[in-house]
Amino acid sequence: MSGTIHTVNIRLKRMDGCTLKRAWLKQTVLAVLAAERVAVSMEIDCMITDDSTIRALNRKYRGIDEPTDVLSFALDEAGPFDTVFPRLPGSPGKMGILVISYATALTQAERRHVGVEEEVRLLLVHGVLHILGYDHDGRADTAAMRRREAEIVGLLKRSRRH
Repeated sequence: MSGTIHTVNIRLKRMDGCTLKRAWLKQTVLAVLAAERVAVSMEIDCMITDDSTIRALNRKYRGIDEPTDVLSFALDEAGPFDTVFPRLPGSPGKMGILVISYATALTQAERRHVGVEEEVRLLLVHGVLHILGYDHDGRADTAAMRRREAEIVGLLKRSRRH
């Protein structure tokens, strides 16, 4: 991976009371890329936002008019009308966008009896894996993705203790 440069941009939008730190969010995304041994330069934009914003995005891009926990978009995937945006010379090898609802993460953290940071860590891992091509359409895909999520989350927890 030498020479590979990853860029992670973090935005906290409408986040009064948010306890997450930009540096931690960025380190987490970079750690997932490292765990996956991503050898091409990547740029990932990550926005932590509220339920109303993620609901509007979910409605616009997935046709589902309700908030969700995480949305991810790999920018080399076919979009509406099978449109794929061409990569410009000098741009990263792969680009993606992650959007996480802080309010939904808080609710899910309470339900799972974990801290919001642990819940957001899982959502970041899940979203980055989607950008890298993992999916959960069928049983086998779901099992493979959940297994990899658990492995990476475990790695991140262990590395944090050291």
